[in-house]
Amino acid sequence: MVDPISATLGALTLGVNAASAYHQRRSVAPDGGVDEIGGVKQFWDAHRRDALETGSYVTVEGTLSLYAPMIFGDPRLVKQRHFEFRDALSTEAPTSIDALVSISSGQPVVRLEPMRGVYYAGLYEGIGRNSIPIFVDEARLDSWREAHATAGAHVWDVALTGQVDDLPTEWDDFFSIFGLDQEAPEYAIYVQDDDASNIEYRGKTPFFEADVWAAYEHDGGHGWMTRCPDFAERAEMRRSIDAIIDNLEGVDGPVELISQYDLVDRPFGTSPRIDQTSTHVQEMSNRRVRENYIDEVAEIVDDYT
Repeated sequence: MVDPISATLGALTLGVNAASAYHQRRSVAPDGGVDEIGGVKQFWDAHRRDALETGSYVTVEGTLSLYAPMIFGDPRLVKQRHFEFRDALSTEAPTSIDALVSISSGQPVVRLEPMRGVYYAGLYEGIGRNSIPIFVDEARLDSWREAHATAGAHVWDVALTGQVDDLPTEWDDFFSIFGLDQEAPEYAIYVQDDDASNIEYRGKTPFFEADVWAAYEHDGGHGWMTRCPDFAERAEMRRSIDAIIDNLEGVDGPVELISQYDLVDRPFGTSPRIDQTSTHVQEMSNRRVRENYIDEVAEIVDDYT
């Protein structure tokens, strides 16, 4: 039986890989120019009103981070579905379900290596749940960070301009884990290497709160640890990482990591049994998500709801 976090991360990565490939298409800014949306909350408000036009270019203000959302969409619906999912679980549900409940809250983030030369990132407003998925050219973002970013910074306040467009159908498996088939977010913003797209630096981020996490296996079962630091405070980030490391070391008996929020720097180390590179996650997702991988997790959830 697969552990829920590997199934979730595998399905997520399959979607990210497909969207990264989709990002490579060439497009031209429409005659209507660029629509100034406002902030992230205004973006989802426009989504509710069906006022976003697929293929159009928009500018949205928010906090940009390479720690991308594990689940996203209209924050109101994300919160509603989270409570429905949590309340539906029986008291006999295994502790491994904790990971899915935490992810459904919309707070956990994940950092992956660029896929097909494209970063999967997030645009936020205050907390992780207020998120828009962003796909941006690797070379473009790397040069932007070199010119504007402070060394070691995790987040930046920006006005981001890109093309609003659909997510590929490969995301259907991911959203089905949480019963979001009918309410799945329809859009991401694609920041391509074109004249219309842009990332305007607006200054240092005052506050951005989201979950860092580690998933592990112990004594035949699966565990999940999280902390919710302010990503704008490096000292707080460090304390949260240290707290999870201390807790992992405090577990009685051998502990093996399954995965963690940062698959680039891997602050919690690596498991001797599981390859933790982003490339491995991509290969795993492409190979196993279509082979009853999601069905196994759905069976776990159905048994305890």
